[in-house]
Amino acid sequence: MRQFPPKQLSRRSSLLLSMSSLALLAACGGEDGDGSFTIFPDPGGLGVFGSYYMQSITDEWREAAASFRTNSPRFELQDGTFTINGNVVFANPLHSSRVDYAHAVGLSGAGQVIAVVDDGFLQGHEAFAGKNVTETGSPIVEFHGTMVASVAAGNSSTMVGVAPGADLIFSDWGNVVFDNLRLAAIEARRRGAVAQNNSWGFTSAFANSAGYTAIFGDSAGQAWLSALTNYALPSGSYEGGVVVFAISNNRFATQSGIMDALPVLNPTLETSWIAVGNAIPIFDDNGVSAVASRESSACLQAARWCMVADGTWVGAAEDGGYVQASGSSFAAPQVSGALALLAQAFPNLTPSELRARLLASADNAFTGFVSAGQVDLGGGFLHSYSTEFGHGFLDIRAALLPIGPTTLAMGDGATVKTQDYAFATGGAMGDAVTRSLEGVDLAVSDALGGEFDVAAKSFATAATPGDLAQTMAARSFGKDFRRARTAPVNPLADTFAAHPGQSMDLNGPEGTRATVLMGGAEDYGIALSQRVAEGGLSIDLGLKLARDGGSLMGFSGSGNSGGASMAAVTLALSTDTGAAGGFFALSGEMGVADLGSTTAITSTGQAQFNSLRLDLGGRGVLASNDRLTIGLSMPIAVTSGAADMRVPVSMADGGAEVRSVGIELSPQERQMELSIGYQVPMSDASEFMMELVRAENYGNIAGASDSAAVFGVKWSF
Repeated sequence: MRQFPPKQLSRRSSLLLSMSSLALLAACGGEDGDGSFTIFPDPGGLGVFGSYYMQSITDEWREAAASFRTNSPRFELQDGTFTINGNVVFANPLHSSRVDYAHAVGLSGAGQVIAVVDDGFLQGHEAFAGKNVTETGSPIVEFHGTMVASVAAGNSSTMVGVAPGADLIFSDWGNVVFDNLRLAAIEARRRGAVAQNNSWGFTSAFANSAGYTAIFGDSAGQAWLSALTNYALPSGSYEGGVVVFAISNNRFATQSGIMDALPVLNPTLETSWIAVGNAIPIFDDNGVSAVASRESSACLQAARWCMVADGTWVGAAEDGGYVQASGSSFAAPQVSGALALLAQAFPNLTPSELRARLLASADNAFTGFVSAGQVDLGGGFLHSYSTEFGHGFLDIRAALLPIGPTTLAMGDGATVKTQDYAFATGGAMGDAVTRSLEGVDLAVSDALGGEFDVAAKSFATAATPGDLAQTMAARSFGKDFRRARTAPVNPLADTFAAHPGQSMDLNGPEGTRATVLMGGAEDYGIALSQRVAEGGLSIDLGLKLARDGGSLMGFSGSGNSGGASMAAVTLALSTDTGAAGGFFALSGEMGVADLGSTTAITSTGQAQFNSLRLDLGGRGVLASNDRLTIGLSMPIAVTSGAADMRVPVSMADGGAEVRSVGIELSPQERQMELSIGYQVPMSDASEFMMELVRAENYGNIAGASDSAAVFGVKWSF
């Protein structure tokens, strides 16, 4: 940060530390030649919010960001180390401010304008090539402004700034200080600059009434303040801009400067103001853990709108080359560049709202941060700040993620929390619901008004079948091996096998049988069957009534009960030639289910379902009293049915429209299961059992498969 006496300019800066000059590297393809990869816009991708935004820090996003850091010489240019109190600290401001994550999803600040107010610029520097640059005043060629502008938006084969795609305004204050500052503010408003960067200040004008009078006590000062206010605050169709000021580099200062803390004296400016300090973080890819050194003044009176960033950079110099320098002067343009990135990412937000995102997402979870209070940054979202570090370290990655709870705006004006919108589908539906929602994006908003496109299928969780081996083992554990081996064929014995819970069989007179399902408050049922023909071919007819809590046939989620009331008729054909003969059993069911609704599922109807099983085998096949069974089955699956979601659907033009989205409930492919079972007595007191199963389209999910084998031995005493 450059500092000047009130109403006086100095071309000499004692605060800028020029460390070394770097030779200009030969062009190597510029931004497209880094060897790094970008996550392309993919609204339907797993965990991807819209074209750029992530629901969470995904592995793919981490890998893409890491590729910028390790495969791009322009990112590696900022790598460095500090020795502080005998400890070596790694530093890279592109990494610690999470610029790499923004670039990894294609954000560059394209279409945005950053105004830079400084002492002079080398406009012809290669770092500014191809940009739409306007100027006010008569800027001379100077190092400081050139360096600041390159940190905000530089873009060459040698270095990259925070927002390399942004355009610039170069404003010099000239000899008539306040008139040039007034012109700078007017031009920033005219071009709609998202940020006006000011890496300078006054040496003896502080945030008090005396300082205010010294700077704004005459007509020239008032004219500048009026122009600056007109730029910063929205009016009519104009959305305003954000004024960014670097704070003093005096580490031991006890008062904030008049400009970085101006909202103390003019509170209307607070929502359009950011003060920026310089600090070196100790960090890794998960966040900042501690502060190695604070290199600037503390935030002090400006704490409510202050944040910090690493201000040591290699940037553009006035001789056409590159140089390393350090100071709050080069922390501030990181924030200005970050505002340009967010403006590209969130075109629905105003600059003031973007400012709120930056402060709300600042990393303050590090050792040494002591909260002095909280600021409501919008929508009741509170963020802590400290008098030393303000809201914490700049974290662009966090600013791209949803901040606070996310909601959907429904057609009746109500909002629904997305966490309450998630639902799961029953196993009989398989992947039908997620397949129906393929390609549909829902519009959600976070606590600070950020809009995100969310793949609708991410709200629906297809019932994931349990591990087949564990399921078989659990089923075998409770089985009486001897009874299962010796009992006559009963094709309707496992009528509730697909339902959660335990079942109990009751045999009545003359072929009557009842099975009761006891699965708890949400899963229960009864099945009745009657043998209507007996002899060479037995025929069993039955009726099955059940309530499913959502794990099999209906939905489970917040809101009304999304389960199902089920009714089915059962039919079985069987023959059993006795203790030393073969057997055959064919059973099936057909039924309907009345489906309930959840918060997400707004209307449902009846669904039809069926199942089919064939078992054949014999006894005394390989050994005396053994039993061999070969089975082929299609477990219960929906055959027809539909539901609707009435949701805000994202449109191609960026808007949203509440629409009804139809959902087909029958899976594309249904589960087919082949099994082989063998049982044999080992002695009068022990039984051996073996079962092999192969399932295709497991869980009624196309392409899924599983295989399992279970071996068991039971002794009786």
